[in-house]
Amino acid sequence: MISENTNTLQQELFMDLYHLIKKIDKQFDQIERQLLEQRPKKRINITPPQLFVLRFLWEEDGFPLNYLANAAKCSRSSMTSLIDTMENNGLVIREQNPMDGRSILVKLTEVGREIRHYTPPLDNYMINQCENISKEELQTLNLLLRKFSKSLEN
Repeated sequence: MISENTNTLQQELFMDLYHLIKKIDKQFDQIERQLLEQRPKKRINITPPQLFVLRFLWEEDGFPLNYLANAAKCSRSSMTSLIDTMENNGLVIREQNPMDGRSILVKLTEVGREIRHYTPPLDNYMINQCENISKEELQTLNLLLRKFSKSLEN
C-alpha cells in the first residue's frame, strides 16, 4: 500500500511536470513565432500550426488529413480549416489517396517546398540555446518524455 506522503509527493511532482510542460509548450510557440518573424518575407506569412504541418510534409510529402490531425493533437475539423488556409495560400493541395480512395492526402505545392529555404531551422536555434545540455542528457530526456507520453495514451 502506498503511504499518503508518497502519494502526495507523487501528485506534487506530476503537477510540477504538468506546469513545466505547459510552460515549455508556450516557450516553443514563442520561439517559432520569433523565428518566423525573422525570416525574409516571401509572399506568405506562416503561423506555427502551419509550420508544424509543413515540417511533416518536408520530411515526407503526402499525409492523410487524419494523420496530421492526430499528430497535431487536434480535431479533424481544426486540421481541415488549417489545410483550407494553407491551400488558399498555395502551400498545399489535396489529392485522392491512390492506396485508399476514401482518404485524402495533403501534399506540398512548389511554393510549399520552396518556403523551407526561407524558414529558419528550429533545430539550429535549439542547439545554440541548449548548448549546456549534453547529448546524453537530451537522449535521456527524450526517452523519459516518450515514456511519459506513452503512459498518457492508455
